[in-house]
Amino acid sequence: MHTLNYCKIVRLILVGVVAILVGCASTPDNASRQAKAKTVCDSYLILSMCVQDLHGDDTVDMIYFTDTKEVFMYQDGKQDSVAEVMPFHRCAVPLDEGMQATTNRILNRSDLSLGEEMSIIRELISNYVAAKPTIDACNAQFEDATVGNMQQDNEFSLYEADWDVE
Repeated sequence: MHTLNYCKIVRLILVGVVAILVGCASTPDNASRQAKAKTVCDSYLILSMCVQDLHGDDTVDMIYFTDTKEVFMYQDGKQDSVAEVMPFHRCAVPLDEGMQATTNRILNRSDLSLGEEMSIIRELISNYVAAKPTIDACNAQFEDATVGNMQQDNEFSLYEADWDVE
């Protein structure tokens, strides 16, 4: 009889210890990062994009396209932490000071007046126009490489006279 009561007591203690351990256990995940992170998405100019603060410090760490989920601008010095979250666009560049200041204001968009929002849009357009030649050159470099590889592989002519008839 004592052994049966002893087994019940040991079992009850073990269940209690396991319950306490389960209650104290935590699984390492991105939940804390996501709790601190803030993301604001909208359509600016012709692009749909999001700005994201990964660390909750009211500073934009990355800007990404909503359709491709690729980072095209990132805070200087934060490339490694951004890379953990999302892939980079092939022509991604660091945020310059002007773009950093402008995008930081977007994080608190709900507190902005219409005039301030219009000011942000003007600044985005100005920064976009300034960065466009560099981005276009980068994209053209990749497009030229792709087209060059396709032409070497296919050797296709648009002229029917050049076609081999077998």
